[in-house]
Amino acid sequence: MIFSAAVFILAVLLIGGLMLRQAQRAALPVMRDVDVYAEQLRGLERDLAKGVWRDGEFAAMRAEIGRRMISAARAARNQPNSSAEGRGLWAFAGSSILACLLGAGLYSQIGAPSVPDSPIAERYAQSERLQADRLDQEAAEARAPASNTPSDPDYVQLVTELRAALDARPSDIEGHELLAKAESRLGNFAQAHQAQARVLELKGAEATANEWYAYAELLIMAADTYISREAEIALRETLQREPDHKLALFRMGLYLDAIGRPDRTFGIWRKLLEDGPETAPYIPLIRRTITDLAQIAGVKYDPPAVKGPSAADVQSSAEMSAEERSAMIASMVTGLADRLATEGGPAPDWAQLIKAYGVLGETESAREIFDEAVRVFAARPGDLEILQSAAQSAGIWP
Repeated sequence: MIFSAAVFILAVLLIGGLMLRQAQRAALPVMRDVDVYAEQLRGLERDLAKGVWRDGEFAAMRAEIGRRMISAARAARNQPNSSAEGRGLWAFAGSSILACLLGAGLYSQIGAPSVPDSPIAERYAQSERLQADRLDQEAAEARAPASNTPSDPDYVQLVTELRAALDARPSDIEGHELLAKAESRLGNFAQAHQAQARVLELKGAEATANEWYAYAELLIMAADTYISREAEIALRETLQREPDHKLALFRMGLYLDAIGRPDRTFGIWRKLLEDGPETAPYIPLIRRTITDLAQIAGVKYDPPAVKGPSAADVQSSAEMSAEERSAMIASMVTGLADRLATEGGPAPDWAQLIKAYGVLGETESAREIFDEAVRVFAARPGDLEILQSAAQSAGIWP
């Protein structure tokens, strides 16, 4: 009884809504395509103001959109008669009612409250199976390709002597720490994580989060980036001691994605992306995948925009070492260059990019950006002065 009443009410609402829409459409002309092209013209003018288009390109695109608008306006005048629309309307209403009946019947069989949510339950079960089937470290290392890291014979001899010395002094914590780093430098990651495991064993409860993460990283490298059961435990030990350990969180996100829980990966990586810094080594990968992860997680998410280096960033970079300065600016420059190439921007943004390339010593790139910016802002003397000042700072003008 309740089911029949619900279907009847739904049908009445559907038909009433369609008839109301038909009455409204009879009173108003259909100009949707024309409106779309008009909005495109307004967007084109906004892009011209931002410097995205040159004058010639703008004129050609405006003419093309104008031709399409005229064609759409002519097509709008040739609307089908009301009787044809009415027949189509009632056919649509009938098929909609039939779809409602079929949908309600299916729901009564598989969508009742007492029926468990099979898709989610299946995904969770699959994740548990993937987690249970995860390889241990020995099996993961057996699959990994052999390391071909070139080695200095003298350094290899020193490491060999260090191994022998530690055989005689197995409780030397500093010696095992040094050996773990030395083996890693040689590409002997299996020997390196064994040395680091000895460090953790000797330190016991006093082992720090960074020491546990170093162990996890060596396990992962020895397995050719595969996160084994032992590596997962090491990551969890790291996060137990330091819940905000960013590198461990990034690796844990990779692990969760591998076992079929990209929704949890999204939650972890979203925080990492928003907290930054943009120069962190994991940010590029997160930026490339965060939108897809959000869709899988059922979340509408717009990642924060990449910001170029500010004047304060460039100024503070003078206090860093050459390597630190280059790493910081290069990361931010990449984001700014991509944005200007795809979206355009005002002259100060172009000037900022020119200065940043100058700081990096990439004068050829600075000159190419300057030449492109001059073409974009050729008709704006004020903007050209901004660009020329930036070019002087970068050492490419006059």
